[in-house]
Amino acid sequence: MGWKEVLSIIGTLALMIAVFVGAHYFSKYFGKRYGTRSGPAKNLSILECQSVGKDGALLIVKAGKRAFLVGATPHEFTFLSELDPDTLEAPDPPEIAKRDFSAAFKTAIKGLGKKQDEGEHW
Repeated sequence: MGWKEVLSIIGTLALMIAVFVGAHYFSKYFGKRYGTRSGPAKNLSILECQSVGKDGALLIVKAGKRAFLVGATPHEFTFLSELDPDTLEAPDPPEIAKRDFSAAFKTAIKGLGKKQDEGEHW
């Protein structure tokens, strides 16, 4: 490989890096300038969601100090009823499994071995 080929490879690599850096700063600039200006919602939250059928869901939505039961599909939202926020139970905090990486990795490897032994191929 001659010095022209090495120079060509280095030039191509430098050009690619310049494009990636330029794209990063370009998206940062336009994201700040034209992005949404809303922060996290203070008065609106989904307290609970339960799937109903293939594409439907029931939502308990809290808006301010009021709560509503809403039906949702990919095409529409339907108001079902207003709920008393004082009668709603607070959702349980999600349990966070505390395992080290090696234990999780061993479990994943064992799972892969079982799938292959059962004749399932991916």
